[in-house]
Amino acid sequence: MTQFQWPSNGPATLVCKRKWAETSNSVSFTLAPESINDQDIAFNFIPGQFITLGIEIDGKMEYRAYSLSSMPNQTELQLTIKRVAGGKVSNYIVDSLQEGQAVSVLKPAGEFHIERRSQDQAHGNRIVLLSAGCGITPVMSMAKTLLANKDDSTDIHFIHAATQIDQIIYHQELLAMAEQHARFHVSIMLEDAKGSDYLEGRLTQAALANYCADIAERTTFLCGPVGFMGAMQENLQALGMDMDNFYQESFTPAESTQPDVELNNADKVEALANATIFVPTFGAQVEAKIGSALIDALEAAKVPVIAACRSGICGSCKCKVTKGEFTRTSTETLTVDEIEQGFVLACSCQVHSDLEVALN
Repeated sequence: MTQFQWPSNGPATLVCKRKWAETSNSVSFTLAPESINDQDIAFNFIPGQFITLGIEIDGKMEYRAYSLSSMPNQTELQLTIKRVAGGKVSNYIVDSLQEGQAVSVLKPAGEFHIERRSQDQAHGNRIVLLSAGCGITPVMSMAKTLLANKDDSTDIHFIHAATQIDQIIYHQELLAMAEQHARFHVSIMLEDAKGSDYLEGRLTQAALANYCADIAERTTFLCGPVGFMGAMQENLQALGMDMDNFYQESFTPAESTQPDVELNNADKVEALANATIFVPTFGAQVEAKIGSALIDALEAAKVPVIAACRSGICGSCKCKVTKGEFTRTSTETLTVDEIEQGFVLACSCQVHSDLEVALN
């Protein structure tokens, strides 16, 4: 089977092949090339990674990052999206995305995945996959991939939190996986356990230890709402887990490695001045405030730059500053060589002088 070739710069166009309801407020759908001649093309990624999805809504292309729930080397990518209050793209997908509709997709990315490990230690032969709500998607990809590998012997404890039984995403699939694989264990906690045999409440420190007695000795992969992840990290630390064996998905930028810049009065006056941003390839030039984000200037110049997460995580706005001074607050998806060559994430790059920028 041939591997799908992602464009070296910019998004690919894929088509929604299938769409179905997972719960009353979430849907799953698959993406694949439109041509039937591409049916033997498979997608390669690392379980736990995400793609950046671009959909035109009200005449504007909107980009968002969503974790993959499918396994690598399949002919379709699968995602599961949950309705979110005020979520422009998520709610459009739930309500309006149609089978056969074309969407833009940036290649898989992200450092939260099953192959992530410390310098000299693999994830070990016992892991915990801990999730809540739609955070189940990347860890589900991890679980299915490990279980499908006949040479893998990892003991997997899957702990998931949901509001009530009919809101458990992949519920029946999880139960089937537990029946088929002796090394796969499922524990589910519900806020409202009515109509089920599951425990009711929240995943406290005691609840985690009750579900998985050796949890502190395992490697943990965590994904869910920000508040949930913060609470789970505290619980695991309190239980004595070695946090070198703890990984969590994060769509917030990493801490900046740039030194803080203290401005004197003269610098503060200069910070009110403008700089010129020039993109030679497109003959575009625009003024920007010193200290402002490069992405704002590029969007004002109407050059084809994609800003999906706007937090220095997805890497969609990568470009190269060929001239000028700048600082950056995230290098999350950049290699050491790219950083040395002047590549930046435009959403996390601050303008400090006239800049010349290359998008290719």
